[in-house]
Amino acid sequence: MGLVDRMKYENREKVFKELLGKKYSSLEDFDIRYEPMEEFLLIDIKRLVLEGNINRAEDTLFSAIDKNKSLNNMFIAGEFYTMLMDMTDDELKEANFSRREVLSGLQEIKEIYSGYLKELDNLPK
Repeated sequence: MGLVDRMKYENREKVFKELLGKKYSSLEDFDIRYEPMEEFLLIDIKRLVLEGNINRAEDTLFSAIDKNKSLNNMFIAGEFYTMLMDMTDDELKEANFSRREVLSGLQEIKEIYSGYLKELDNLPK
């Protein structure tokens, strides 16, 4: 694994450990299967980020979570914030976003799902 791949993997692990807690050592602990509409949401969010529309992508994410606070939407949030963690501060600034906003958004997702995460203990492994 190259240095860039390793850094991206480490960012992904950091994001999901923040969301899921340190109890879950790997995303392999979960069987993540997106429904077609969730796939479209993830694609749309990634497209918006790649176009530099991070604020709009974040609004789209939170709107989806407001409509459906599902475990899958939490994983989509994790993918979104992983993408942002992989960006440099200059790239974020160019898109009118900041590292502080990334961390703040991640914390907000964690708070939204805090009660929901307690239910994860009952999921089969």
